[in-house]
This record gives sequence, structure tokens and C-alpha cells, in this order.
Amino acid sequence: MKQLIYIICGFCVISNYAQNTGSINATFNLSQVAMLDLEPNYTTVTLNLAASTEAGEKAVVVMANNKKWINFSSAVTSTAAPRSILIKIDDGQVPPGIYLKLSTSNYMGIGKGVLGSPSGILTLNSTPQTIISNIRGAFTGDGINNGYELTYYLEIYDYKLLDFNQAAALSISLTLTDL
Repeated sequence: MKQLIYIICGFCVISNYAQNTGSINATFNLSQVAMLDLEPNYTTVTLNLAASTEAGEKAVVVMANNKKWINFSSAVTSTAAPRSILIKIDDGQVPPGIYLKLSTSNYMGIGKGVLGSPSGILTLNSTPQTIISNIRGAFTGDGINNGYELTYYLEIYDYKLLDFNQAAALSISLTLTDL
């Protein structure tokens, strides 16, 4: 029994020496971030109306390079309002008889966080419209197949207004904003 008491006392002495502790102060500075880009970069969205090849058929909408991916990074304070991405036509006009539409997909990719909610299909004009809302701290991943796929397309609403000799170049802006 004496040996057991000595062993227990020995463990107590050893454990008192093993409990030396230290501390260190750490400071973290996290900045707010709001960045977005479009992929593939430096490509133009091209939408055309072509004459039909058969009498009595409607005009054909030809779309080439009509898809973009929007990537973003967002870091906000815990008390800040969620962010949104807005779109508008900055310069130029859609030809008469045609609507320029945009479809925003659901989120896809490798990102994390509160990535927001898409608005679906919009008819674009010069008034800012929300295409993705309720973004908080998040990143989408970079490049094609990450983020939200934007698909631009034309819809003819009045054939009598169409002028097949008319062309239009538009400048469209997207903004990541605090609302």
C-alpha cells in the first residue's frame, strides 16, 4: 500500500511540473471585400436575327457567345445589409420590336458562403435591375463553371417594328452593391 501512495504522490509532483502554460495575444484584421468579374473575359456577346429559310416562317434568333459566368468575392460586417448584383444597359438601345433578355442560373461551382439568390429572367433596359440578391460573406470560385451563368437572348415582340438593316452595339454594366 505504501508503494501505491508513493506512486500517486510521484504522479502528482510530475503533473504539477507538466502544467506550465504560456499565452500569446493574436489580432485578426479582416477587410470588407466586394469584387466581381465575368468569364470568359474579353469576349463579346453576339445576338443576331436572321431571315428564315422557308416562306411563312418567323425570323431566326442566332446566338453566338451569348453566355457569361459571373464570379464574385464578398466579405461584409455582421451588421451590414446583404449585397446584390445589378445590371443595366449603360449605352445604346435595343432595336425596336426586340427585347434583350437575361436568364441567371442557380449557383454552380466550388464556392462557399452565402452566395445569394438569382432573380431568374429579366428584360434588360437602362434601369438597374437585381439579378442576384442576398449575398453575404462568400466566394463563387473563379472562371467558367463557377458562379452564376448568365444567358443573353433576344425575343421578338413586334414584327412590324423590325428593321433588318439595323444593328445595335450596347454597353451593359454589372455592379456588386450594398443595398
